[in-house]
Amino acid sequence: MRFPKYGNYSLDISGNVLEVFATGAWNLKTTEFFVEEMHDIISTFDSKPWAALMDARRWVLSTPECQTRLTEAIKVNITQGLTRSAYVLDIGMVKRAQLERTHPSKHRDFISNNYEREYFHKYFDALNWLHKEGFSPIVKP
Repeated sequence: MRFPKYGNYSLDISGNVLEVFATGAWNLKTTEFFVEEMHDIISTFDSKPWAALMDARRWVLSTPECQTRLTEAIKVNITQGLTRSAYVLDIGMVKRAQLERTHPSKHRDFISNNYEREYFHKYFDALNWLHKEGFSPIVKP
């Protein structure tokens, strides 16, 4: 199997959910572009509570430098209202283990009592969990 030289992503806000689709193998440059664009787009939440839904089934993994940068970005997101993250992964523990390294609770310099993260194998299971937690990509009139 051949993978693209650099990973890709797409970001979209629907309701009070930031939807992220990640593909390929990420390097630090891809991660920096992602973080910059993400921080620009989440400003529309105006520091109100919001959730992230990341579909990483086509993501290949990233370097340790990327993990460090993502950890810092997640901490910023939490200060900007991020309270729930749902990660959709294929079956297997490697991606989950790598993503666990980005969890702010693993770092003693950061405490958040209102941030939770869950992992799913099915996209709709992640949506259902977010809905139960008060977050939905469906915009209410």
